[in-house]
Amino acid sequence: MAKVLFLACLVLALAACVCSAVSAKKGRQEILEDKVSQLTKWAQRRPVIKLNNDQFKEYLRTQPRNYSVIMMATALGAQHRCSICKQAADEFYAAASSYSNSDAVSNALFFAMADYDSAPGVFQTLQLKTVPVFYHFPAKSGKKNRLDQYDMGRFGFSGESLAKWVAERTDVSFKVVRPPNYMLLVGGTLGVIALLTIVYFKRKAVEQLISRHNCAVFSLFIILLMLSGQMWNQIRGAPMAQTDQNTGKVAYISGNGQFQFIAESYIIMGMYAMGAVGWILLSEQGPAAMKYSANAQSTMIIVGVALVGFVF
Repeated sequence: MAKVLFLACLVLALAACVCSAVSAKKGRQEILEDKVSQLTKWAQRRPVIKLNNDQFKEYLRTQPRNYSVIMMATALGAQHRCSICKQAADEFYAAASSYSNSDAVSNALFFAMADYDSAPGVFQTLQLKTVPVFYHFPAKSGKKNRLDQYDMGRFGFSGESLAKWVAERTDVSFKVVRPPNYMLLVGGTLGVIALLTIVYFKRKAVEQLISRHNCAVFSLFIILLMLSGQMWNQIRGAPMAQTDQNTGKVAYISGNGQFQFIAESYIIMGMYAMGAVGWILLSEQGPAAMKYSANAQSTMIIVGVALVGFVF
């Protein structure tokens, strides 16, 4: 009789454990479905979900989670004086909008943003000291991967670069689609028409315009433009300068060796121009300088040496 009672108690205990496990699994599944449903509703209203401290903790840091989130941490308030934040946010919105309108959109990937004014706890949790920063929060939490933080200093913050990084981290590929720039199209068309009109009616003026001297000046300008990194600025979407949030000091030269500001490239371009003018003044000496007076030649030598010496 005692054995029968023992077996009955054992069966009841096992049944209770099974029921508890099933209930816990069901509860976990319901929580996950609620989270995905809420994120999907927010994403349908706007491509980038605005997060506060509690939402960040619940949807990005707490399990269960079967979705990935691309989050931008930024400080868009005017009091923060972050010029790069607005430009980066525009590119982030361009990438998120392109994803939401593509065939790749699903409830497995969402785009979100945490602003310092509305979610300061996020910055404390992630120990952020600079913005903007882009993070990938994968579906499964595990060992932290450095690749889940976007290297903006290396790749810039253009929408296309962000989309490429998202594809690498989530295997979700989409193309960034931008609205056509009609002003650029109209301006370019009018410019071509004006140029053709000038060439037709003022041929002699055009011949003077494309003289050897003017072509040399134009070539030098293009060389200086490329050497200073202006093309890099266009590709990476660099800001003019950056303001330190703590001190309010404006930095025109980036402290990151793999990044630069537009103002920095202008400074470099000016230094290269000074060096080029210095060498030109020095090269004008000798037989070519006979057309100048002695005082003019001395001035050219002094100024040329000063410019070259300053640059080097």
